[in-house]
Amino acid sequence: MDFKTTANKVWYFIEKILISPFGQISFSSFFIAVVSGIFLAVPYDIKNPYDSLSLLLLTNPAGVFFRNMHYWSAQVFLLSSILHIIDHFRRKTEKKLNNGVWFRVTVSLFFLFYIMISGFILKGDADSEQAGRILRSLFEQIPIIGSFIGTLFLGREGDYQLVYVHHIATASILLWVIIVEHSKNFWAELNTFLYSLLFLVVIGLFFSAPLHDGKNVLIKGPWYFVGLQELLHWIPQTQLIILFCVLLLILFYLVKNLKEEYSLIVKSFFLILLFFYIILTIVGYFFRGENWEFILPWKSSTNFGTEFQPAFVSKAEEIEPSKFKVILGRREGCIVCHQMSGLSKSHDPEAIGCFSCHLGNAFTLNKYAAHDRMILIPGNLTDSKQTCGTAQCHPDIVPRIDNNIMSTMSGIVSVNRFVFDELTSPSVLSHVKDLGFSNADSHLRNLCASCHLGNEKTELGKINELSRGGGCNACHLNYSDDSNEQLNEYAKSKVKSEKSKNENQKLNFPKVHPDLNLQISNNHCFGCHSRSGRIATNYEGWFETLKSQQEVKGNKDYRVLMDERVFQKTKPDAHFEKGMECVDCHLAQEVMGDGSLYLHKEDQVKIQCTDCHSNQTTNRVSYSNLDYESRKIVDLKNAKREKTDFISIQKSKLPFTNAYVNSANQKYLVTKTKKDSLLLIPPAFVCSEGKAHQRVSCNSCHTEWVSYCVGCHTEYNPNEDGFDLLANKEIKGSWIEHPSDFYVDYPALGVRKDNSTGKETIETFIPGMIISLDKMKNDKQKKIFKRLFAPTFSHTINKNGRSCKSCHNNPLALGYGKGELNYLLKGKTGEWNFNPEFSLLPQDNLPKDAWIGFLQTRNEKSTTRTNTRPFTIDEQKRILLVGACLSCHDENSKVMNESLHDFEKLLKRVSTKCVLPN
Repeated sequence: MDFKTTANKVWYFIEKILISPFGQISFSSFFIAVVSGIFLAVPYDIKNPYDSLSLLLLTNPAGVFFRNMHYWSAQVFLLSSILHIIDHFRRKTEKKLNNGVWFRVTVSLFFLFYIMISGFILKGDADSEQAGRILRSLFEQIPIIGSFIGTLFLGREGDYQLVYVHHIATASILLWVIIVEHSKNFWAELNTFLYSLLFLVVIGLFFSAPLHDGKNVLIKGPWYFVGLQELLHWIPQTQLIILFCVLLLILFYLVKNLKEEYSLIVKSFFLILLFFYIILTIVGYFFRGENWEFILPWKSSTNFGTEFQPAFVSKAEEIEPSKFKVILGRREGCIVCHQMSGLSKSHDPEAIGCFSCHLGNAFTLNKYAAHDRMILIPGNLTDSKQTCGTAQCHPDIVPRIDNNIMSTMSGIVSVNRFVFDELTSPSVLSHVKDLGFSNADSHLRNLCASCHLGNEKTELGKINELSRGGGCNACHLNYSDDSNEQLNEYAKSKVKSEKSKNENQKLNFPKVHPDLNLQISNNHCFGCHSRSGRIATNYEGWFETLKSQQEVKGNKDYRVLMDERVFQKTKPDAHFEKGMECVDCHLAQEVMGDGSLYLHKEDQVKIQCTDCHSNQTTNRVSYSNLDYESRKIVDLKNAKREKTDFISIQKSKLPFTNAYVNSANQKYLVTKTKKDSLLLIPPAFVCSEGKAHQRVSCNSCHTEWVSYCVGCHTEYNPNEDGFDLLANKEIKGSWIEHPSDFYVDYPALGVRKDNSTGKETIETFIPGMIISLDKMKNDKQKKIFKRLFAPTFSHTINKNGRSCKSCHNNPLALGYGKGELNYLLKGKTGEWNFNPEFSLLPQDNLPKDAWIGFLQTRNEKSTTRTNTRPFTIDEQKRILLVGACLSCHDENSKVMNESLHDFEKLLKRVSTKCVLPN
């Protein structure tokens, strides 16, 4: 059996199913489209098409039905017309028509397309506006008469009057005349009409016509137009496409009078073109996402237009149309049913509605349709582009959040891979979402991958110590007492309903919504930042121990976190004691990112101690010169002050929106939550005295304490029940950590080089990983030992700073670890001696908590950064030389104060009593 015979059998089978010929179906559906369009014209407002259609969907079930009928009959008309033309070509019946009729049939192809696309444009939604712009630009590419043609068929941009007239009159009448002339009948056959009407009534009752909701990031033309959009994506030369379309119409007209063999070639060419256009349509409709990027349909959350939604299930007749207010350019049915309080002015339902955040379907009162595809907890990064990041809300913020170090976890990922010998450098741009299942990546998946903003918040409730991620909610979600109480009541009623298995059991739905605002407390940061570097607990004055809950029960000097870790009380950060919170220092461009990708957390930080505490002239910026985002923050917080400017930070010139400088050059900071005014005091004279400490950072002197975790044995157990924190699912097999010793003391000191300037500064360091790894997931024989220190800003600042001896005579500060560092006199020279507190590890023969050996150094692979290092041997000797002086001279003595200015000069006149080391 050849292809032609098979194709004919398929064709006959289709015709048999459809009962009637394609031409009659086309005529019937055209007539139904015209009549339903007349009914639709009554509620349609040409000046506000989108608003009138959204109001129709909410208040007029009959109107919804006729709109659905109009839409579906038009689709059937287009499809059956195409099939009718194919049938003509197959039967060769085009040759029976005279040239005049065939010419008008050819012309009708343009008007067939025009009546379809003009109807689509008349919706006035985002899809329609884009389709109109594309069509206008195509018309305007026609040489000489392009602008005229565009105006003739589309009118002025934003004015639907001419398109409306052409749609309901010009194109409709011309098509009806050509159809009548071609079919030689004024009306379609009765049986075909009734079959078509019955089919379209059923479809119209249950399946809605599409209307873009103004939120979906995907904007496309109708299905028959996206093939052209896909073609334009590959061939940007629009004039070639226009010329090709004109040539196709000419070829279509000529096919009637061609010889049989040439006619067959042309028809085959048309069939091949149709096949390729179908492919382009499928790709454009299902495989294109935002900005026409390729995306697999099952990975897209896109609504493809129509949906099952019975037109007759509505309570619209019970509600006054005036209750359906215009919110952000559209009518919304949500607030008719949901009366919520609790949200601040910016996010009040009266201002932004419910749909802006929760999506769903704003154009229906049908409970199930309205809640379809609704987002229960908006603000997660997976949906932020459709919720928080739309053009009407915060479009500039979401791309910044995506590149934010708290979203990528770049430093954590790259350092972890470096530790597992899967990277040769700890500084490689990485992203937590790209984690695979190697030894390093499975380790992160098991133990660390929850602390990133992309981790979804999946449960209702306020932010607490166990909170991880949640996108925008991580910082901006705040439950009032009322909203929290009502949520708890709802949860209780839900449990009661599930236990009783009574569907009619009343649920106590909350009436008070949690707020979204700028009241960002330390509690929002605590969940993630109480882990790893433990910044949040450090700041409040708590250090981690290995004690159990039972050991510290009732002891107020200890604190048990919700994850059951036990912390002991110690001295908090000086800024915490002044009532300052994290956001009082850290800028929006730090916390939310500035759009750039950064290797490590410290690279994204812009604020410095000297922005507030400096003897230099302060950079300032006036309110009138603030950038848009900063001014918005100032306005929302009512933070403008008369006769004052804002401090402009040194590193990026960004305004510090809660730090001010007045005309007398006095600087003060106003806490963002408590509104306390704090005078910003310049550094003490000793901080800048002389040149001895020019390389020393503020942090190095003023960090009171850090946590030391000095020994961790980690292994993979394939039989352990584990959890994949990235995929949020239970798994078999898990990495197990066995911590060894915790203690608090002064930090180690080391050197950090600024990659942009080459300047070196002395900074604070802690053990990043003193770790032994074995029983790997993918290599059971492999063993790894690493001794890596990491730069830290531990947020344990002390106003007074550390003593001279705590650096120059302290083995911890030099990187040797805890122990006794003694200066022993041996005749006319002295010698330093170090006795470590911890035993030496067999892997490298260094004390358990050491960074380097006594008067030794290590290579660049001793830290978790490529631009940091421990002190060189010469630097250690120089530090210890001062330490030798301090073993006799008081640090506040005249001679030690002189040493700050010119230590080399001082050494030339040392007393004969002074015994210096070799």
